[in-house]
Amino acid sequence: MTDLSTRPEWAQEKTGLAGTTVLVIGGAGGVGEGVVRAVLDAGAHAVALGRSRERLDDLASRLAHPGLTVDTIDALAPNVTARAAELADQHGPFDAVIVSVASWGDQGRKPALELTDDEWDALLASNLTAVFRLYRAFVPHIAARGILLQLNGMSAEIPFPGAAGRALTAAAQKSLTRTIAAELGGGGPRVYEVVLGMIRTRARLQAGIDQPDWIPASDVGWHVAELVAGTSPLAGHDLHYFVDAAAGPQPTPGSPVVPTPAAIAR
Repeated sequence: MTDLSTRPEWAQEKTGLAGTTVLVIGGAGGVGEGVVRAVLDAGAHAVALGRSRERLDDLASRLAHPGLTVDTIDALAPNVTARAAELADQHGPFDAVIVSVASWGDQGRKPALELTDDEWDALLASNLTAVFRLYRAFVPHIAARGILLQLNGMSAEIPFPGAAGRALTAAAQKSLTRTIAAELGGGGPRVYEVVLGMIRTRARLQAGIDQPDWIPASDVGWHVAELVAGTSPLAGHDLHYFVDAAAGPQPTPGSPVVPTPAAIAR
């Protein structure tokens, strides 16, 4: 079987995920696929979830990896908590739950004050409410030494004219994730927020949208793999920034240090 990803130069030499199960919500998306590829290469069983069965089946067909399982979930459905329990019965407890979901809405670029109530509510629901409901549903099914990790974008940090709803919800996702990290305080799974720069995804490459200094999606996956394995030098920080492909993931100055896997084991 050929490798599905290329290990970046900054990656640690010994990162193995044999015997682990990594759940990637949004696994058929551009960044999510990169995570799936990397954790499979590291030896994990990857469970890719999403709303579209067609996209998930396409992912499974293209990767053709025996360690990959795909299945559907709708974060806004009334049964999402029961669905999480069902998936945990089949595949869990999970060593990692990766949340890579975002929606820019159907309204296109619009100034903030021109958004209708319906457009605003839809953006809040598909981004913030969806992430909250996924966290609430899946955290009970993560192994004590496992991780919950959200992949976010720079819209969480800087103004995005014409995309106020998405930017606001990205900032709120970041706050929610870090709040959960503080509330758990080492008493449950490790919780990480990773803010990403521009990513080289399969869809962008197919559309001819690419820059050589953008970050390969599978590089994001290798960072995730290192956090799951506990080999990342950033394992003790809850907030990471990955905006430069050559430099790799970096902590933010003053980021709180959370217990490492070794500390949890003690």
